[in-house]
This record gives sequence, structure tokens and C-alpha cells, in this order.
Amino acid sequence: MSIRHNLLILALIALCSSVGLAAVNTQCPMTGRDVKPNVTMDMHGTEIAFCCGGCRARFQKLSHSDQHAKLDELAKKMAEDKKPEPGQPASFVEELVLSRAYILPNCPISDKPIDTEKAVTQVIDDREIVFCCAPCIKKFQADPPKYNAKINEQIIKQQLPAYPLQNCLASGRPIDVKGTPTNSVYGNQLMRFCCGGCAAFVQKDPVRLKNAMSKLDEAYTAQQLAKYPLETCVVSSEPLGDKSVNAVIGGTLVRLCCAHCEKKFNRNPRPYMAKLKAADKSAKADKSAKTGS
Repeated sequence: MSIRHNLLILALIALCSSVGLAAVNTQCPMTGRDVKPNVTMDMHGTEIAFCCGGCRARFQKLSHSDQHAKLDELAKKMAEDKKPEPGQPASFVEELVLSRAYILPNCPISDKPIDTEKAVTQVIDDREIVFCCAPCIKKFQADPPKYNAKINEQIIKQQLPAYPLQNCLASGRPIDVKGTPTNSVYGNQLMRFCCGGCAAFVQKDPVRLKNAMSKLDEAYTAQQLAKYPLETCVVSSEPLGDKSVNAVIGGTLVRLCCAHCEKKFNRNPRPYMAKLKAADKSAKADKSAKTGS
């Protein structure tokens, strides 16, 4: 049996196992239709299923090279059709924590890169801020409006390109219905409205805020889920399943295998965000290499 054939069989086993099925294909290698679990044949210790007995008979008559070609085609199709587990949204309490998380790369005072070992974190006016050193906290406290405005400007610049909604989170109308949209930062999260009145209407009411944040997180998740670069939890490295949690931090979807890992992530998201960023960069490089672009 060839190495290539072994790899094809292993690919089918991996695909089926990842969605919780036995080590057999879910689509017929002859027609692409759904298989019947009781119409199978043994192929080097692995069951291959078919949609009907006729397809099984035709497959058995093929040469080994043609069988390999059929399995190769099937493995590619199953890989393309495989969809990530949808998971469940993070709890509102945990999303509030994430909305306050500071994930900008630099200190707002010195503009120096954040060193996680030397950094100092403070929660000021319900917003987390990470400073490069303790003396920078005193500089911030000397002029909070100046540095809060600087942080807001950087957050808007960072999160605006991937912002997923074109409608106001309060009125539901297009965000530019009154001209220039209102970019409002809640904690450290960008929220967009058609006017300043709508921003205050939402952010000063806990129920409206919860609904707006849920709507925004759902939009980010729908936008990024299909291209999410990891099939494992960014914290535990365990496979993602139907109990996985979809959290959004700074406009980025983060998938965690369980609520426990969600809490662990929330306590210190910065190293896990770096891990996710590296995985995304690697996935894009692999795609570029395959397409030759």
C-alpha cells in the first residue's frame, strides 16, 4: 500500500473524527451523495461507505490508482465542506470584562511597546489601561482627558477596518444617515452610531448596552468564524467542540473550548492574542503559498 494512499485514508479518518463520526466517509466517493452506514467495504482496515450497493460494486472494480483518485477527490471535497463548530457566545459578564481589556500594543504615555513582565495595569474610570511603567500612571492622572482621547483615537484606528455593521446599534438606521457616523468607545471597544444621542441612549442603559454588545459580537463572529485560523482552544490547545465559547475582544473573534478557559483568557488576554495573531499570519502565508499570490 502506497504512502499516498495511507495519507488519503488518514485524511478521511481525521475529517470524520473531527466531527464526531466513526472513521468512515460521510459522502459517497462515486457520487458525492450522503452515504448509507450499512453499505460499506473494508479497505486496509478502514471502512469506506457508499450511497448504494451499485456504487460499492463499481468502486471495487476500479484499479488501485483510480480508487486513490476517487478518495483523493473525496478528501478534498470533505475538507472544503467542513464547517467549524458554531459554539456559543460568551456570557455578558465576561464580554463586559473583555470590552474593558486594553490590547493596544503600546503604552498610552510613552508609546513604548508593552513588556508583559514590566507592565503595570490599572482600571481607571471603568477602563483597563496598561502602562509600560509605574511613573506613566502619574503622568496619565495629571491629564486624563488628554490621554483618554489618545487611547480612543488609537482604538478607533485599530478596530474600524474590521467593524462588521453598517447600521446604528441603537436606531437600526444606516450609521451615516445623519452624515458622519459617531464612533464611540465603550471601555476599549468601538461602537458605531448614527449620532451622539444614540450612543448615550445605549451606553447609559444596562439592558440596551447588553443588547447592543450582543448584536455587535454576533456580527464579528459571523464575519470571522469561517476563516478562524485555529481548530483548537487558544488557551488549552484542546479541540473546539459544541461547548466552545466565542468571545470578541477588540474586534477580534477568540474561540475557547469552555467557560473555564474563557475566564483564564479574560484574566490575561495579551499572550493568547499574540498566539492567535501568529496562527492567523501563518494561515495567510500558507494560503498565499498555495495560490501563488
